[in-house]
Amino acid sequence: MKARNVLAVGAHGDDIEIGCGGVVAKHAKKGDNVYMLVMTTPEYTNYDGTVLRGRAEGEIETVDGAKILGAKLVQLDFDTKNVPYNGESVEAINKVIDDYDIDTIYTHWLHDTHQDHMRTTKSVFSAARYVSTILMYEPEYPAGRSYLGFRNQYYVDISDTFEAKLEAIKKHVSQIKKYEPDGFLEAIEGRCRHRGYQIGRRYAETFEVLRMLDDI
Repeated sequence: MKARNVLAVGAHGDDIEIGCGGVVAKHAKKGDNVYMLVMTTPEYTNYDGTVLRGRAEGEIETVDGAKILGAKLVQLDFDTKNVPYNGESVEAINKVIDDYDIDTIYTHWLHDTHQDHMRTTKSVFSAARYVSTILMYEPEYPAGRSYLGFRNQYYVDISDTFEAKLEAIKKHVSQIKKYEPDGFLEAIEGRCRHRGYQIGRRYAETFEVLRMLDDI
């Protein structure tokens, strides 16, 4: 079977690992050509000026996460918290799709409440108008607290790649420091375990479908 050209898109350095890291690792393990597109530069500052993640630190975390999953990293340079939905963002994604002849895309859920996530997916939809398969990964709290509910339509068994997903997330040390006191990693494992339970597997990731081509 011909290898797929897979693009996983995230607004920030850890988004892909959290949302679909198991599936990314599964594609890579299968021999597909896998690319992780991160829309923003890695530095992150709070509204009060507190630096939550420096650029050098974030670059290392992002590179190391992609390496664990077996994917090639593609980094854009939009500002964190200000990813646009306009011609610039659409064309930037369109170029990546054309450069790597992408046929399968994983991206944020459209109704995610983080503005960067939502605008990233709108840009993906516009740029990927000729891509046959586009799936949206499940949002993580607090960005998933939308007025609409995520529809878990398509499941993938990640029992054999869950550990790789977890190790890739752990590479984002700055984010672990920020969220782990509240049980961040335990919550991620619990969700994957719950999704696996729903399909009779150990661990799973689930997706909402924009469109999907299945060559029967």
